[in-house]
Amino acid sequence: MSDFLAQLAHSFANQAGIWFVGVILALLGVFSGKLVETIKFALNKADIRTKYYEELASDISQLVFIIDRLVNVYYGQPWTGDEDDEDEKDDEKKSKGAIAEEYNRLMNVVSGKEFVYLSWLQRYWNTKQVEEFTRLMKKVRSIDAAMIAMLESRLDREKGIAELKSLHASLRETTRTLLLASI
Repeated sequence: MSDFLAQLAHSFANQAGIWFVGVILALLGVFSGKLVETIKFALNKADIRTKYYEELASDISQLVFIIDRLVNVYYGQPWTGDEDDEDEKDDEKKSKGAIAEEYNRLMNVVSGKEFVYLSWLQRYWNTKQVEEFTRLMKKVRSIDAAMIAMLESRLDREKGIAELKSLHASLRETTRTLLLASI
């Protein structure tokens, strides 16, 4: 009888391993669709996150750069040129106009996508980036308000340039914090 029990235990041990492998394969077969979908979703989310990060970073970086051009070139330095030379005056107006037009275009892009950017940050990153982006947009709007005040002569040129330089430095730091923390 003990020989029978030993043989039964040995047979059960051999078949249990086979049954266990069979059950695992069956479960994988049943749930493979869900597993594959989960993996595909995670990979797509990573791809989308990268795409959205690149677009957000590019748009904001371009805006920060054109604000730099406005602060340091458009407002920051006197334009040189012979006052009597009409061609140089026209070139100066075209150059300044190009900077102003690019600022306006980028301001419209970033402001127009503000809530899109917020939704991306909230969905693919975390609350810290949402808060940082909100701070960044407040600074962008402050810069825009200061420039409008200067254009409408509500703000003295010297004070306006000093304020723009200060706001621009703060904007650069907030941008750096947002973009580096989002990677």
